[in-house]
Parts: sequence; structure tokens; C-alpha cells
Amino acid sequence: MSQLQDRFDSLMEEQQQIAKRFQSEAQDLFKGITKEFFDKNPAITAIRWCQYTPYFNDGDTCVFGVNEPNFTNCPVDQLEDLNSWGEYSGEEENVFAEGNFDWILRSDSRKYYARQQDIIMPLVEEGKIDLTSINNFSKMVQSSEMESIMLAMFGDHASVTATRDGFDVEEYEHD
Repeated sequence: MSQLQDRFDSLMEEQQQIAKRFQSEAQDLFKGITKEFFDKNPAITAIRWCQYTPYFNDGDTCVFGVNEPNFTNCPVDQLEDLNSWGEYSGEEENVFAEGNFDWILRSDSRKYYARQQDIIMPLVEEGKIDLTSINNFSKMVQSSEMESIMLAMFGDHASVTATRDGFDVEEYEHD
């Protein structure tokens, strides 16, 4: 083998090691950020999102992505009553499952979301929900920079539920 080929092979091996180290460190940081998120948001019991590569994209390339996460105060033992899109079908009162908290700050949405605001706004005011950390978490998991990390951690065609106790991953069926 030539000296140039040896150098190239060595460079390729180094790149693979760097990618593995990056993946490992990013996963550790993600777990830490999730723990920190729950510490800042004691009223939130779970975060749920779906991630997958679409089967069809109107002729465009099908690319893996993470959908908007839903944040909820649903009791952990009733998370099966919360579907992947944040719709709660259980019997508990005052359960919210929301993906976009920006509406809380928009006055034109107040009538439409009055019930949700009546539940969520007191929790925000009491410091039990931190809107900044919610927005930051959403941006992070949906960023293109995180796609390979999310795919490596949780897989393709997955519904992921994060709680204070860790992560639960289930296969996700989609069209």
C-alpha cells in the first residue's frame, strides 16, 4: 500500500472516532439537558415527540426529522391516554398537552385558548413552567444539527416519551 493510501486510511479512521465521540458526548449532554429541563419545569411530567423519515414527500427526498414535542402535566401512570400528537383522552381534570407555548403570549389567541391558559398561566406565574426552557428544548430537538443524534438515540419511526425517570421509545406508525 502507498504512503498516501495509508494516510488516507488513517484520516478516515480518525474521522470515525471523532464522530463516535461526538455522538456519545451529544447523547450525554441531551440526557443532562432533559434532566435540567424537568428541574426547571416541575409541573411538566412528560415530553412526547415522534421522529421518522416520511415514506413519501411529493417527489422530494424523504429526510428524517423530529416533530414538534408536546409537553404535558398528564399523570405519568396515564400517559397511555395521551396520543403522539398530544390529545388526552383520560378522565383527569386540568390536563394539558401542548406543543407550542408561544400562543400564551399572543393576545389574539386568548379566547381560543382560554381553557388551556386557565390551566397553564398560573403554573407559569408560580414558576412551575418555564416558557424559555420549553422553547429552547423544542428548538433543540427539531434542529438539523440534532437529527443524527436523535436518530442514533431513539431510532427511526419512533414515538419518544421523556419523563423524569428516563426515556420510553415505541414504534411509530405514520402515513
